[in-house]
Amino acid sequence: MQGLEHIRHFRAANPGYMTLEGTNQYLLGREAITVVDVALPSPENIDGILEQVEAMGGKKIEKILLTHVHKDHCGGALALKKRSGAKLGISRLRAGYLGGEDFAYSEGDTIDYDGGRLQVVHTPGHESGHCCFYEASHQILFTGDHILGRGTTVIPPPDGDMAQYLGSLEKLLELKLRRLLPGHGPVVEDPYGKIKEYIDHRLMRERAVLQALREGHHTIPTMVEVIYTDTPAALHPVAQYSVEAHLRKLVHEGRVEKAGERYSITPRGS
Repeated sequence: MQGLEHIRHFRAANPGYMTLEGTNQYLLGREAITVVDVALPSPENIDGILEQVEAMGGKKIEKILLTHVHKDHCGGALALKKRSGAKLGISRLRAGYLGGEDFAYSEGDTIDYDGGRLQVVHTPGHESGHCCFYEASHQILFTGDHILGRGTTVIPPPDGDMAQYLGSLEKLLELKLRRLLPGHGPVVEDPYGKIKEYIDHRLMRERAVLQALREGHHTIPTMVEVIYTDTPAALHPVAQYSVEAHLRKLVHEGRVEKAGERYSITPRGS
């Protein structure tokens, strides 16, 4: 990566609607390499990571860090640990999830790598244990699925939480940032613009949900049809997750009420 010679990435061969071109698996360090996220357990993916380690002058993989426990980010972690002998880390909130972790981390913890130090930034919303990793000396942030290089992140209930997600986005504005290195898509060169874009997008969707309710659309599928008119129908089931997440937030705030599968706006939400 230009200006970041000690950081490389190997993209997993798992392209799709949700993963874009595939999951970005990052490698950082000089001789002892730290890997952030391992998507696939396939020999092709593990070999590709190990070849990238050799190409950057690395002698071994020392640590594996996971942004979160969705399969497209942790699915190959145990396989890489077995091949490389690396120590595997995971959010303390997810300790034991994979069954082979060596250490756990939480908000504010620091993790040294060969050439620098990462700070753990707990960013719940997409997933309750989601963590970003901040490299202060280069002012970069490994964002996992919290922020993507293109498009927006799905917030899948019940573990996904829209109120927490918005709070986690606001939290990033407090960091000194030059670049975001996302779990999917290209590097983000305008971090504050992207963060604000994400916040604005979610608030726009929230207004759209409230407007749909005012217009008499009381179920999640019918709301998706009127809100996501520019989204392919194949993605409507995914859009339902985000609408549900918005509704859960609004119900918690007392602006919407739920009866069975129907939602209605309250006087407070009018």
